[in-house]
Order: sequence, then C-alpha cells, then structure tokens
Amino acid sequence: MAPTDSTKKALEDFIEIYKMNPCLWQVKNKEYHDRDKKGAAYKLLIEKLREIEPDTNKSVVVRKINNLRSNVRKENRYEQSVKSEASADEVYHVKLWYYDLFDFLHDQCTTRESSSNLDNDEDSCKVGKFFYIKVFI
Repeated sequence: MAPTDSTKKALEDFIEIYKMNPCLWQVKNKEYHDRDKKGAAYKLLIEKLREIEPDTNKSVVVRKINNLRSNVRKENRYEQSVKSEASADEVYHVKLWYYDLFDFLHDQCTTRESSSNLDNDEDSCKVGKFFYIKVFI
C-alpha cells in the first residue's frame, strides 16, 4: 500500500531530521554518547512523527527508525547486482521510495571482516590435511 502524499512528506521530513542528527546514527561521532543531544533529537523526531501517528513516543520512533533502516538494508540486492556487473536488464531495481533518502547510512552499514580463531600453526594444518585425506581414501 503506497503512502498518501501527506504521509510521504512527513516521513521524508522525519528521515531528514534523522539525517541532520548524526548523534543518533553515526557511531564514531563524539555526540553519539551524549544523552542530552540524543534526547533533543528524539524530541524533534517525536514531534514530526506525531503528524502521522498521534500516540507517538520514543519507543515508537526507535521502532520506526529500525524498520526503515532494516528495509533499506534488505535492498542491498541492487548494490550486489551492480557489483556483479549484470547486464542492464538483469540489474535489480530498488522498490523502496525512501531508499535514496538513506544514502548517508551506506558507509555506516559495512560488514566487518571475519577473523578466524583457528590455529595457523603449520603442524596443525598437516594434521588436518592428513585427517582429511585419511577420511576420504
């Protein structure tokens, strides 16, 4: 179901307020841990969201942000199809109308490299290879 024009405009403004307050989303920002700044930013978001949902409180705002961000993260199929150098017909087209409004978060949503807790000792590798070979012979 597509949102009405007034709802869409209110959500665009909501996302813009969120964007203008990096204390809410930018983990490396020194204000990220400042409760007063975050509280003031949440008050602005609560006021804006009350235009759509009159019974809004902080938990509703946090849930709304998490839902919007979750939907944007799920749309990474577009970026994956572009990286795979798919043809123009095969490139996934984003369906979320607010996907581009969250472009400021794309550098925040990077995955960490995994680290191995396995021992890289040469002897253990030989044992592992020997065991591997012995099992399949």
